[in-house]
Amino acid sequence: MSLEDLFEKYHECYDRFTFDSLFKKLLLIGYTHEEAKDLILCNCALSAIIFQERLENELYMNIQIDKTILDDLQMIKSDIFNSLMQEKDLN
Repeated sequence: MSLEDLFEKYHECYDRFTFDSLFKKLLLIGYTHEEAKDLILCNCALSAIIFQERLENELYMNIQIDKTILDDLQMIKSDIFNSLMQEKDLN
């Protein structure tokens, strides 16, 4: 997938899952963490949560190709799963 295709697909980068996915793709292509960050800043529409959680707090530096998901997103997924399971048990 070319850079143009990536930025067309991920132009609106409003959530951390989307940001992390795009970031990993850029790392896979061979960009450094700083280069990937700069490319995203120049080519994507970003939300406030992305600026705060990933850029300002520099959590983008923790994104690794071989790691499926960052710990903060894993906690969100676990919370959602637990909530859904509790709802299922109540019904």
